[in-house]
Formats: sequence, structure tokens, C-alpha cells
Amino acid sequence: MSYIDDIFARLDIQHLREFLLHGVECVEINPLGYKQRLQEAWEPVSAVLRSRFPEPEEYEKITDEVQHYASVTEDVSMEIGLKCGAILAAQLLGG
Repeated sequence: MSYIDDIFARLDIQHLREFLLHGVECVEINPLGYKQRLQEAWEPVSAVLRSRFPEPEEYEKITDEVQHYASVTEDVSMEIGLKCGAILAAQLLGG
């Protein structure tokens, strides 16, 4: 029953995400939590923005726009995820 153990060893939402979004295998699982991953991704963006927009008002204006874009992206991704979850649940329940 080694193949069953292998299935459970590969079971990770990051694998599923990578396959559904990009059609490829997830090479490496990121062990960080969601907040840490978001912070890690934001730090270099913030550094570049601060270097390009050193005035606090300019920096706030551009970060507001970036965060608005990220918020809309988050909304769309959540809606797509909910629809995917509903479709999968229906398939699992035989409908």
C-alpha cells in the first residue's frame, strides 16, 4: 500500500493550487504561514516604492493604488476559489 502513502505524502493545498493555476507540479512547499508569505512578498515591493517615492504623500498614494489592485485581485481569486470549491463538492457528491 505504498502508493496510497505516496498519495497522502503529496497531499498539500499548494500542490493543488500550482496544478490548477499553472498546470504544473509544485516543486517546493513553502512552510511559512500566509501572513509571513505576504509580508515576505511585500517587503521588496515596499523598498522599491520607498526608493522611487521618498516623499510620504507620494509613497502613500502609490501604495494605496498597489493595495487597491491587490484587494481586487484577492476578491477575484476568492470568488474563483469559491466557485472551484462548489464545483468540486458537487462532483464529489455525484452531481
